[in-house]
Amino acid sequence: MMKVERGRAAVWQHAEEADLQDVIRQVAAVFELSDVAIITPGKLTYLNEKPRKYTRIRPFESDVKIDNATGEIIAK
Repeated sequence: MMKVERGRAAVWQHAEEADLQDVIRQVAAVFELSDVAIITPGKLTYLNEKPRKYTRIRPFESDVKIDNATGEIIAK
């Protein structure tokens, strides 16, 4: 079961556990961060909004291949 926590303190504690504090500080120095979510095995922490679940679909992965030189569709 995944442990889910919310809030600034929880995110910074999780960032420390995942050794991401320096990276987040460097990114925040350049960009304005409105939300942060950290996912590690067994734990999810987020600041404002819980990340949405999605299923990644990779087109043409199992059915066909495209020849890069000609652009033709090649059956596997």
